[in-house]
Amino acid sequence: MSVTGKTTRWILILAAIGVGFLAMGAVGVAGWEFTNSDYFCSNACHDVHPENTYSHQISQHASVDCVECHVGRISAFKALAVKSTHVGHAWALLVGYDRPVGSHSLPPSREACESCHSQEPHQNNSVRFRTHFAPDEKNTETRVGLIVRTAGIQSRDSRRRGVHSHLENTVKFIATAHQKQEIPWVQVTRPDGTTVTYADSQKQLTEDEIAAADIHTMQCIDCHNRAAHPFKNPEETVDDALANGKLEKRFPYVKARVSDLLHKQFDSEESAMRLVEEAWAQYQKDFPNLAEEQPEAWAAAKKHVHEMQTFAASLLARSKFLDPEVSWRSFPDNRGHKYDPGCFRCHSGRHKDTQGNIIPVNCTTCHTVPIIVRGGQVPRTFLKTLYYQRPASHAEPHFTATHRAMVDDTCQACHGEIRFGVDDQTFCGNSGCHGQKWPGLNVTGG
Repeated sequence: MSVTGKTTRWILILAAIGVGFLAMGAVGVAGWEFTNSDYFCSNACHDVHPENTYSHQISQHASVDCVECHVGRISAFKALAVKSTHVGHAWALLVGYDRPVGSHSLPPSREACESCHSQEPHQNNSVRFRTHFAPDEKNTETRVGLIVRTAGIQSRDSRRRGVHSHLENTVKFIATAHQKQEIPWVQVTRPDGTTVTYADSQKQLTEDEIAAADIHTMQCIDCHNRAAHPFKNPEETVDDALANGKLEKRFPYVKARVSDLLHKQFDSEESAMRLVEEAWAQYQKDFPNLAEEQPEAWAAAKKHVHEMQTFAASLLARSKFLDPEVSWRSFPDNRGHKYDPGCFRCHSGRHKDTQGNIIPVNCTTCHTVPIIVRGGQVPRTFLKTLYYQRPASHAEPHFTATHRAMVDDTCQACHGEIRFGVDDQTFCGNSGCHGQKWPGLNVTGG
C-alpha cells in the first residue's frame, strides 16, 4: 500500500473515531438534559404526588425546572456529584416507597433561591390586598389590605424591624414534627455576637434531646416553602374565583355551595364528576330562575367549577387511590399564619429564654394593622394604620398579648375612641385582628 493510501486510511479511521466520540458526546448531552427534565424528575426518578406537578405548573416558578431548586444552579460537574447521592431515590422507586409530601434533599438557599433572588431587591415594603367572600346569601365581600414590611422601618440603631430582619441574625432551630411544623428550640445570634436561646414552655427538650437533634440554620425556604408548589385550601380557591369573575358572585350562596363541593370526598374521576353534576342539579333546583335570568353567567360559573373539580378528580383522585390521607392539608404554607402556624411556629408567645423573655410577638413588626374595606368604603382609621410615631411600649416583644391590659386615656390621642370589637368602625374594633383564630399562637403567655 502506498504512503498516500496509508494516510487516507488513517484519516478515515481517525474521522470514524471522531464521529464516534461526537455521537457519544451528543448522546451523553441529550441524556444529561433528559435527566434534568421535569418529566424525568417527577416520573422516572421520583414517583411524586401528581398534585406537585400540577401546582408547579400554576406557580410563579412554572418556568423554573425542578433541578434548579432541588439540585441548585451549580456547575455540571458539581451537579453530577450531587445527583449521584440521589441514587437511593431511584432504588426506592423500583422497590416501592411511600411518596413524600416534602423534599428532604433541597440544597441551601444560596445555591438555589439566591442564584435568582438576591437579598437587596427585596428590601422594600409592599401593599397587599386580599378579597374574601362570606358564605351567606349575598356572598358578602370584604377586602383586607395591609402594608407588608419586608424591609421594615429603619431604627435609630441602624437595625431593620421588618420581615427580613431575620437576615441580620443567624437563626438556628430544632424541628421535631413533619415538615418542620413544630419548633421547640430556637437560638439567635445577633450581629454583635451575643446569643440567646429560646425554648417552647409547653414542649421543652431535654439536654440529651438537644445534643442528639439536627440543628437547622434558618434560610429562605423555611418560610417560603410553597414558592414553587402552592396548595390553596378550598376557601382561597373559591375566593380567588369569585374575585377574578370566574364565578358569578351575584349567585346566592355560591361561595358556600362551591366550598362545600370542593371539600367532598371521592375515590375516582367518575365519582367526582357525579358530585359536580349532582351539586349543580341541586343548585338549579333550589334557584330555578338563575339559568333563565343570567344564562351566560350560569354557563360560565358551571364551566369553571367543573374545571376545578376536574383538577381535583384527575390529580387528587390518583393520589387518594394510593394514599387516601393526602390532600391540600398535607402541604402547610409557612409564609404567613392564616391557615397554618407559619410565623407562629417560633413567634408563638410560648418560646422563652432563661430570663423569661419571649421571642417577639408583635404583629406590626412585619405588617401594618389590617385595613378592612366593606362595600368599597375605606375606614376612617386608614391613615392611623400607616406610619405613625409609636410609643416605646408598642415595640415590646409581648405587645400583642398585653396591649389590651395597657389601655388608658392617653391611647385616645392617636387611636380615637377605644372600643374593642369587630365592627371595623374604630381603630381597635378591627375584625382583621379580633374574632380570628391563629393556629399556633398563644397570647396568654402560658
